[in-house]
Amino acid sequence: MKFIKLLLYFIVFQSCVQNISKQDFKEYPKTKTSSETDDYFGTIIKDEFRHLENLQDTTVLNWFKAQDDHAEKFLSKLENQERIATQIRSYYSKDNSIYSKVKYADNGFVFFLKANNKNSIQKLFYRTSSYSNDIELLDPTAFQKQLNREYNINYIQPSWNGNHVLVSLSYDGISGSSLIIIDVLNKKLLPEVITHAEPDSYLGVSWLPNSSGFLYLYIPVLDPNDENYMLNSSTVLHKLGDDPNKRRIVFSSTSSSQITNEDLPIARILSKNDNYLIGYKASVENYWSAYYAKISDLDKESIDWKLLYSLDEKIYADYGYFLGDEFKFISGKEADNRTISSFNLKSKGPKQTNILVHEKKDEVITSLYVANNNLYYTTSKFGVEAFLYEYKGNHEEKIKLPYITGTIELNSSSNESENLYVNMDGWTKDFTRFIYNNGLFSLDPLSNHQTYSEFNDFQVKEIQVESFDGVQVPMSLIYRKDMKLDGLNPTFIYSYGAYGESMTPFFSPIFLNWVQNGGVFVVPHIRGGGEKGDSWHEQGMKSKKSNSWKDIIACTEYLIQNKFTSKEKTVLYSSSAGAVATGMAMVERPDLFKVFIADVPMLNPLRSEERTNNASNYLEYGTVKDSTECMALIKMDPYVNLKPNVDYPASLIISSFNDARIDPWIPGKFAAKLQAYSTSKAPVFLDIIYDAGHEGGDTMEERIKEYSRIFAFAFWQTNHTLKI
Repeated sequence: MKFIKLLLYFIVFQSCVQNISKQDFKEYPKTKTSSETDDYFGTIIKDEFRHLENLQDTTVLNWFKAQDDHAEKFLSKLENQERIATQIRSYYSKDNSIYSKVKYADNGFVFFLKANNKNSIQKLFYRTSSYSNDIELLDPTAFQKQLNREYNINYIQPSWNGNHVLVSLSYDGISGSSLIIIDVLNKKLLPEVITHAEPDSYLGVSWLPNSSGFLYLYIPVLDPNDENYMLNSSTVLHKLGDDPNKRRIVFSSTSSSQITNEDLPIARILSKNDNYLIGYKASVENYWSAYYAKISDLDKESIDWKLLYSLDEKIYADYGYFLGDEFKFISGKEADNRTISSFNLKSKGPKQTNILVHEKKDEVITSLYVANNNLYYTTSKFGVEAFLYEYKGNHEEKIKLPYITGTIELNSSSNESENLYVNMDGWTKDFTRFIYNNGLFSLDPLSNHQTYSEFNDFQVKEIQVESFDGVQVPMSLIYRKDMKLDGLNPTFIYSYGAYGESMTPFFSPIFLNWVQNGGVFVVPHIRGGGEKGDSWHEQGMKSKKSNSWKDIIACTEYLIQNKFTSKEKTVLYSSSAGAVATGMAMVERPDLFKVFIADVPMLNPLRSEERTNNASNYLEYGTVKDSTECMALIKMDPYVNLKPNVDYPASLIISSFNDARIDPWIPGKFAAKLQAYSTSKAPVFLDIIYDAGHEGGDTMEERIKEYSRIFAFAFWQTNHTLKI
């Protein structure tokens, strides 16, 4: 009898999904249209849904709520959503503890977050040595419990001596964290709680050499709706025990006439024995300008900042170190794949730069760290294979790795640390942490030891595809070994192509679930990223942005021509800035894609500068204030380029309502226009997550729910039957 009831329930439930009238999708919540127009250097652009930018208007807020309700009406009934979620949860239900954000102090203490499995709350622990017992320091659910908030730990940093650890906590994706300090041996919180900071986003905190306090970026206004959002930030010094509201400014727009109130002036202490502070004029781009001052100036009333290097010297972000009076760094000057160079701060006359490691063919230098006072650096070939080198005694040596890997991240507790921590990651190989010491690798006791037999029979294929202009575009494919090249495989195409960021291999059981269920997971390494050096980035930005989406189109056509998939099985996905390229690929070739999914997406870059604070994003997209760049913005804007009476693919547009980077009106406007313009019978849903920010949900369960919905929607629209 129980079986019959379950069978009846399944039949009824499935009929709810499969027998929905396709016309029902079109009963979208209505909103007005307007005749707003803008004149961009003689080019007139009509913006019918400009009113949706006003998130203070209750009618607009009601429309967003109605859109979400409409989406939920259908998405909640997706046939395979709970089945996929259960599958993903099973990957994380193993007995092994999961460690993350591992940080070492000079006294041998090691601090880390731990969860019994990746689906539970991560608590803060420490060990007095790598092999000692775990000692709990903080359960985030107990912090400010009276406020009824679900806090999570997003950043930790121990003091050099290991006596204290700073912890950053946030909730619901809302901008700004609460910083607390724990007295480690006594396991007690210090009384001060610091606000108006986001160390997880802005290079963390820097402890003073004597561990008596730290530097952090103070952001006075963190409300995205405030006109002063992210303006007038400064690096401040906090001494343990001081009133957190009495901030001593260390580095700000007053430190140099070249720093504006829109810039991010981030000062850091790079190692405990350094003589100098470094102050970055940080931006979204890969190359910054920087200043330096003596650390001893922190004891004086004023700090004497001097220019360390200018923007045109092309010194790579925050990968630079003081070794005595020498500054050693990654340089992109006249070197597309970068060099490692140095100069002396005390040399007389013009600055003399010495190249220590010359540019390598087909290998981009990606990071630089110091351990045991030697230099270690990583390179990446086409964004998919990583290498490790050591430089000491004016000699470089390639280090033999434990195995071939796609991604390497390096860490060390200080310049003097004997240990270099080498983190390795790959498409089908789990993130693994090694300790490199005296020429030998050993597995870090705090590395994850979980195995995933579910993914043993997966195939990884790295190829290059000829784009429209003859350029070779790297592309990664992950699929089951038993897959047939018959054009019937649903294919999830995940691309980014912005800010010079490389889509290097990452291990994600969530995305591998797509493969286990019979799909192909594909990452085209398109122009705009950094996979082939700085020129690869430059060829996919501003007036050359069209290369990015044309690379996606070329890669998709390759997949179809070679029978990996077909037009009825293609799913195009990206998030944030990656949606500029994927959005335009879909708009330019709607016939090529069955499904379009955009997660917290930038789909209206032409209006990006109308956000409360555009920060330095105009450096990537361009600005409407420049006629040439403005025309490029118009050309790359998916919202602007949507055309009426076109059969666009089924679309799922996801917005986080607490997103301070991509305002909800950006995906909202795109969804409204796509619903109005598309003549296909495919649905266009605007799915809103009201308690999340740009990074999505804080917990693993929230991420599982989001991606199980994404996959279920994609499998439904590609008419695919799950393999498991």
